[in-house]
Amino acid sequence: MAKKTNKFLYGWKFYLDYGQGWEYEIFEETRQGMKENKKAYLENCNYPLKIVRGREQNPQYKAEENDQL
Repeated sequence: MAKKTNKFLYGWKFYLDYGQGWEYEIFEETRQGMKENKKAYLENCNYPLKIVRGREQNPQYKAEENDQL
């Protein structure tokens, strides 16, 4: 029996404020990846950074859904 693919991916969303409001940048699934990207952004970017928990559509889920039809 194949493992079920979740409809959503859960992780962290990065937002930067370039002066026009918060803009979505990237999504990280793992805590380690979030910490690495946070460090890189803080070292290389002068703009405010906001990290929030969130979810995104899983692209593999849509592919499997189309195969079943």
